[in-house]
Amino acid sequence: MAGKHKRLRLTPSHLPLIRDGLVKLQKRNLQRQLAEMPQYRRTITELWNDADQLSTAQLWWVSRDMTKLAEDTAQAGNFPTAPPPSQCGMVFFDGGVRRITFDVTDDRTQETVGTARIAAIHWSCGADGRIEQIAPYTDYPQALRDTGAAQAGLPVINFGNDVWDDFTGGHEYCLLLLQAVFTLSGQPSICQTKPAQPGGRHPLPAKFDPEIRKVKMLVLRENLHRPGESDGDDERVRREYSHRFIVRGFWREQAYGPNHSLRRRQWIPPFVKGPADKPLICKDTVRIWKR
Repeated sequence: MAGKHKRLRLTPSHLPLIRDGLVKLQKRNLQRQLAEMPQYRRTITELWNDADQLSTAQLWWVSRDMTKLAEDTAQAGNFPTAPPPSQCGMVFFDGGVRRITFDVTDDRTQETVGTARIAAIHWSCGADGRIEQIAPYTDYPQALRDTGAAQAGLPVINFGNDVWDDFTGGHEYCLLLLQAVFTLSGQPSICQTKPAQPGGRHPLPAKFDPEIRKVKMLVLRENLHRPGESDGDDERVRREYSHRFIVRGFWREQAYGPNHSLRRRQWIPPFVKGPADKPLICKDTVRIWKR
């Protein structure tokens, strides 16, 4: 069992096992707390119910480039929001969230000893279908060791409440980021939503295949035409780009009706410009919320 746990990685095929491992770790810690502090049974019972909800969470894997696009969309704001795709779920970001980091300090010296990032976000909705709670997860090595996640073979663990509460603007940004992911996932012109496939790099037993294929992967739809090449009968030579870049979404007064005499507000989704074999570069200033 320990050998299998040690193989867990932040990769789509491992997400079901990571989720189940997080639930087991949380329940084990709650059982110990209940034995030590029975007077807090009610609070511990509520946390146990949260763990049960996590065990049913829909799993998403957002590729590195799609993460950049979602973050850029969240930062720009003013986009139509889509409802959450399920009552609860967990989104894993390949490479982590870039625009929120926090400094880890030594409690004794108050010196900065590292920088942690958000690797995943869990959401749950209330009775009205709106997101009611979010919980960020990190892959920071010290946090994994301190919480017992590393010993359980888990690559992520949720932030402590004291750390998360000190994230100025962090909750609002994560909520916007989730909404951007949900909105972009419904735009087939810029992304592909497909089930995860078992991989050969980090193989798992065949019995996990059904769970692996439930993971939804959000992948950037590549621009297959290079700007310097002609497309079909178009003989015009287009500009050659050295990298890909994001063209942000915007609202347009769309003409419609008889003789195009009427107007309606239409959101034009963002897209990535440039050839598929070039890196996606975001030149915006990274915002950092420090602890």
